[in-house]
Amino acid sequence: MLKLIFWPVLVPTVLFSMGLGAIVPIQILATIRLGASPALASSLVAVAGVFALLCTVPVGGTIDRVGDKRAMTYATTSAAVSFLLSALILIFPSPWALGLYVLAYLARVPSQVAWGLARQSVLAETVAESDRGKAMTALGGAQRAGSLAGPLVSSLLLLCLPLWSVFLFALTAVVLATLCLQLRRLNSAFDSATQAAQSARSEESTELAVRWKAVWCAGLAVVALSLFRVTQPIVVALWGLHIGWSDAQIALAIALGSALEMVLMVPGGYLKDRVGRSAVLALCLSFFGAGFIVPPLATSHSGFIVGLILMAIGNGFGAGINMTIGADLSPSTGRARFLSKWAMFSQAAVVAGPLAISGTLLVFSLPAACTLIGGLGLTGAVWALASQPITKLPTGTRMVGND
Repeated sequence: MLKLIFWPVLVPTVLFSMGLGAIVPIQILATIRLGASPALASSLVAVAGVFALLCTVPVGGTIDRVGDKRAMTYATTSAAVSFLLSALILIFPSPWALGLYVLAYLARVPSQVAWGLARQSVLAETVAESDRGKAMTALGGAQRAGSLAGPLVSSLLLLCLPLWSVFLFALTAVVLATLCLQLRRLNSAFDSATQAAQSARSEESTELAVRWKAVWCAGLAVVALSLFRVTQPIVVALWGLHIGWSDAQIALAIALGSALEMVLMVPGGYLKDRVGRSAVLALCLSFFGAGFIVPPLATSHSGFIVGLILMAIGNGFGAGINMTIGADLSPSTGRARFLSKWAMFSQAAVVAGPLAISGTLLVFSLPAACTLIGGLGLTGAVWALASQPITKLPTGTRMVGND
């Protein structure tokens, strides 16, 4: 399975994510360099998040009309044009430079959304259900690998080159991703598997409808998981400062946690297929919840380290679980449109998570806030297991029987 998806799925995903990840550290710097205030530059990030939320469903509908592969080609081409425009704006500044840069910045949002949805959709359609957990975990790992490598490349470039060089690197990365999609030799086996899956589906006499009750039940647990993921770095930074850690120590702790997550992604993929989706989701939420609760209970430095390890274990085992469940619940027709709606659960948490942290800290102390958030994880774990009769997500026993 991994051999089948390596060139047509994983390599382009690493390249595309690397290009986007490379510009993450310098987007705000470029905006300020072009004359924006720090407040305006920061608000641009929030605007992009809201824009992503608004365009997700329309993008999903477009993917269903034009097809997954063509949508990915359009996405990479659009992103490449955006990167080129951003580089030219920085090389040749003008009175309209800031406005043009903002337009280029926002133009990348639909491209990023389209790429993620199309990759997930075509993978769900091609890979057998018994291997879907491993496939989605590999896709999530490729995205994370690119997102981690991109900032490292940009930091190396900026040691001796100007800011616009990072945008040219991002341009190169997405162009290479496009080439990987177009080379027939690299995609022939995967395309044949996709066509075979589509043909088998077209021969089925009945078409499954979306089980919206199951979607909402599973979506509530996914909202809790997404809330943990978006608030984790915020809480880690706040707690690190709370116990007197330096900025460097906090950054190193987050980096080491990310490394542990990458190591646990592979066994996590197998667990999704062998133990079942609901069990892995409950496991992930339990570890996350415990990771938030331990530091307030054990206020020493070792308690914080244990909490970081528990969070990393939960996030590592749960890598790709959101995409896997979305694929399990998706219909055979209109898959991308459904996945765009499914993505709203996690995207809503991304927008609301930081606001929830701020609101909680206005009312409670940091230890109390961490305990409350941790309790949400444990509640979500119970909900994921209790709602299994409704969601009817694939279980290990069922999938082993199909092998």
